Amino acid sequence: MAQFDFDVYEGISWTERANYGVYGVALDHADKSGKKNRFMDAVHKTAIRRALQAQHRSYARALDFGCGGGRMLPLLKGSAREVFAVDRTPACLELARAQNLVPADHLICWRDGPLPFADGFFDLVLCVYVLLTSEALDAFMDEIGRVCALGGTTILLEQTDNARGLTLAHYHRAFQEARFSVLLSHPVRRSGGSPAMKLATRRWAPSWLDAPAARWELALMKSQHYADQTPGYFDYLFVLSKLSGS
Repeated sequence: MAQFDFDVYEGISWTERANYGVYGVALDHADKSGKKNRFMDAVHKTAIRRALQAQHRSYARALDFGCGGGRMLPLLKGSAREVFAVDRTPACLELARAQNLVPADHLICWRDGPLPFADGFFDLVLCVYVLLTSEALDAFMDEIGRVCALGGTTILLEQTDNARGLTLAHYHRAFQEARFSVLLSHPVRRSGGSPAMKLATRRWAPSWLDAPAARWELALMKSQHYADQTPGYFDYLFVLSKLSGS
């Protein structure tokens, strides 16, 4: 069986995507106005911030797994005393370093094998838009579990998409195999747009509208559920806790 190429997604390499900047590399590189990306970023950060606040705890060390251009570094910096990040693409890490938010040596290029951290090194792990294929989910989830401390929190904001084999059953199986329990699981955004996204991306829409539109999107998603027969994809938030055992 041919080895899966994690350096390319949807026919474009992550190195090429880095040319589109912090938001373009992680979200929609074809978004010329930037309004769609700002809206999606607001949805993601609002959902993750709420999830962190709901844990009612502070963290010593956090890992941004697959940090891209460092879009989530400001959020993690406010949540943990020390923040580390890994990515497989040097061009993405250069974008992250340019933000000067964490020490340069905490931004690490990692491609294969074990992560360069001891077992249970982090009490908080964040992974956003990294497990975008079933192959990535199967390849990386165990290593995320290895570096997450017993009782530690892992937050994933990924996509459910039957066309890519990213069913809820697949996620939950991967979580179980990596010794995680699921504390929270719900959609935060649906493909194909929504009234909230259409409002935030109108030509006249000011940037301050992103935050209320994001809250509206999350409210709309409370009644949604991604089933095995659902077309398209959902952005899905998972909050996990590391269990004992190997």
